[in-house]
Amino acid sequence: MANQTPTQVVLKSDAAKRKFEEVLGKKTNGFVGSLLSLVGSTNLKNVDSNSVMTAAMKAATLDLPIEPSLGFAYVIPYGREAQFQIGYKGLIQLAIRSGQVTKLNAGPVYENQFIKYDNLFEELEIDFTIPKGTEIAGYFASMELINGFRKVIYWDKEQVLAHGKRFSKSFSRSSSPWQTDFDAMATKTVLKAMLSTYAPLSTEMQQAIVADNESATHKDVTPDVTDDLILEAVEETKPDVIEEQGVPEAPPEAAEPETYEELPLL
Repeated sequence: MANQTPTQVVLKSDAAKRKFEEVLGKKTNGFVGSLLSLVGSTNLKNVDSNSVMTAAMKAATLDLPIEPSLGFAYVIPYGREAQFQIGYKGLIQLAIRSGQVTKLNAGPVYENQFIKYDNLFEELEIDFTIPKGTEIAGYFASMELINGFRKVIYWDKEQVLAHGKRFSKSFSRSSSPWQTDFDAMATKTVLKAMLSTYAPLSTEMQQAIVADNESATHKDVTPDVTDDLILEAVEETKPDVIEEQGVPEAPPEAAEPETYEELPLL
């Protein structure tokens, strides 16, 4: 245990395990394993342990895996803080669970396939018989509910870029998802705009949208994860950890970290 970071110590503690078991049950070991892997392989090892627990608990409460390759939910480091983000696949999963959605789709529209979009009646014409080109014109989201209601929205690339620059404090950072996986972020943005405005919002979907929108200073929507848990976890592991590696020094006070925040669309 001597080589473990304080965050890994906390996540392996009985206190943390009990918190996750309250919402995940038998899925706890797999979820915590994914989280430990993330902490060991990313900059999460350098962020505040409490923020990692808080962000991970949001994903756990929504029963969304945090393995990045799956694209459902993410625990991402921003400065000294970790933040929860839902992926577009996570939004689709929650919409399906609601039982109100019969059809749901979202993705890019390539310039050579795009014909026209009528903003007034929200009619989008695309020729999918044409092979995809290299340039993307915009992004669409569409759904149909069990009551027959249908909705299609389309944002051109400039509209998506303007939204990202306005609402993401880390938009221009090289590590920002907007820079590393722009198409996924653009698809999620348009899909979330449609679901949050036009879809019947289940409790899970409401929690997901609030959690994805909030900054680190906003009220949390998950079970309480406070400094008490960190202290409890350290207390439980004192015999193994404190004697071997000593009590880690508190990090110097840092400037307010940059965080990604998408605000509700009006």
